[in-house]
Amino acid sequence: MKCPHCYAELRYRERSNRTCSKCRQQFVLEPKANTFKLHDLGLRELLNRLSQNGTIRLTSEQVLGALLRRQQAKTNGFPCGLYILATIVTAFLFGIINVTLDLPAFFIIIPVMFAWIITGYLATRISYSPRLPSLSNFEETILRPWSLKYGRPPWLIMNDETIALSMMQPLIHPNAVNVAILCPSAAVRAFIVANELPRRFGMIALPPVINAAQEPWLRAVRERRVPVYVLHEASLHGCLLVHDVYQLWQLPVDHPVIDLGINPHDILEVKKKESLLLKVKPDAELVNKVMTFTRLKPIEVDWLKKGNVAPLYGLPPARLLAMLIAGGKAGQLGFTSWPKAA
Repeated sequence: MKCPHCYAELRYRERSNRTCSKCRQQFVLEPKANTFKLHDLGLRELLNRLSQNGTIRLTSEQVLGALLRRQQAKTNGFPCGLYILATIVTAFLFGIINVTLDLPAFFIIIPVMFAWIITGYLATRISYSPRLPSLSNFEETILRPWSLKYGRPPWLIMNDETIALSMMQPLIHPNAVNVAILCPSAAVRAFIVANELPRRFGMIALPPVINAAQEPWLRAVRERRVPVYVLHEASLHGCLLVHDVYQLWQLPVDHPVIDLGINPHDILEVKKKESLLLKVKPDAELVNKVMTFTRLKPIEVDWLKKGNVAPLYGLPPARLLAMLIAGGKAGQLGFTSWPKAA
């Protein structure tokens, strides 16, 4: 790793006790001691890249999502190791059998080919889902110690601030609302507020279950027929929100509701490194509801049946912000469809 103070390249034995042997200054993150193999400069570069040099406000959950995406991208791919292991084990076992039975050497090719076929089949059925450290642990072991040493960037929002921001009353008058976002994620609602989208576009972001303090804004959405955009994770629960919003928010059946995503096709169309994929056990009842109440294509339903989940915090912040800005502009113009971000 590179020393964050003198920029000397340090081997492991040259940085014992988290101290640079060249300049004798201490650093915070030892790559061999954390799950993400992060060092001080690496975290700084990641934060600058995600925030586009401080122009986008981030939540700690989005930083964690970016690291999990990177971890997943390094793990996914063609399982060369499995094929090599299958070849060695099969060749060894059947080599012994060939020698014992005095069979021709080319007979070993057949079991090796079968081993490759079985390995390929298993590789398509087994997918990697990264181990999820708790957000509080990630903050306490990585973000807060690093921030204490170098100063926390003003555009980085910790989880306790995220909760406070997401629970705030909307910052605009109910009659000034142009766009209503239903989003279950407190971190994404905080992201919307922190990046001043309410002020710029008359946008409010509310949870599925409204509290008494938020009721005046929801009443204005109903009475003024403000378009409601449902922003959700790609999951069985998430994809059903577009259907459930009418009951949750007591909207009339003809109220304009638009599915912003993310949906399975949004994930299938992007590069793997641009989304985070998790695995859960699929619920058969939810699968039936998705097939009954949504307009998802068969390929999308199959994707959900496999237990795939793509959380919102796994989206790159710049991509999420571009989606929301495009929608904010559409809301100002009175559109009831969501244009694609440029």
